[in-house]
Amino acid sequence: MNIQAKPVAEIRNESMRIAGKRVDTSERIEVLNPYNGAVVGTVPAARLEHVRDAFAKAKAFKPKLTRYERQQILLRAAEFLRDRKEQFARIITAESGLCWKDSLYEASRAYDVYSFAGQLTIKDDGETYACDISPQGKQRKIFTTRMPLGGVISAITPFNHPLNMVSHKLAPAIATNNRVVLKPTELTPLTALALADVLYEAGLPPEMLSVVTGNPSTMGDSMITDPDCDLITFTGSVRVGKYIADKAGYRR
Repeated sequence: MNIQAKPVAEIRNESMRIAGKRVDTSERIEVLNPYNGAVVGTVPAARLEHVRDAFAKAKAFKPKLTRYERQQILLRAAEFLRDRKEQFARIITAESGLCWKDSLYEASRAYDVYSFAGQLTIKDDGETYACDISPQGKQRKIFTTRMPLGGVISAITPFNHPLNMVSHKLAPAIATNNRVVLKPTELTPLTALALADVLYEAGLPPEMLSVVTGNPSTMGDSMITDPDCDLITFTGSVRVGKYIADKAGYRR
């Protein structure tokens, strides 16, 4: 009887990515396999100044990528994810405990996310409306178009499906020329950091994406109250969602 051994991920001692630069701290957080408690990696414990720096660098950068350039970045990222499917599946399984089969499936789905986003990027999102549709209407037309946010997107993701939860936030942001500061959960941050490297390699300007890691108790509030944050996208518990809504006040 032949038993196929499942691939084992190496221990990953990671750095944050702030505008593409690797940033470390003296305090580290251990990432544990939820099934056996083994240490599979470590990440920095960010302080408030790291979050502030990430948002400031993102806000200072003014994206000027054309639709074509954004499409090519997303499609290249999709190709890299397809070619490195097993590498990502190893990280997902190690830090989240997701079984090998499901981790491979998640990595394949991430290819779809970036591929679809790339295809939609070159679709014109402007609309035209006629004004002469009522007795008071004038013979004019209204043109609308979508513009990137003036500020930065704060993205906060949970432990389950650490590749796709992050991808569902990053791919649309890249497609629309927006800047993001991402805070993955401290339970499964390794996949997000590996994904950031793929996006940089695909041609994303590093200022458009920062990944900060740390404990919510020490730096979580800064992710939702930073003055350069224009929009918050959060996936997680109802309790934390209500806390964010109460703490952040009106945002997009």
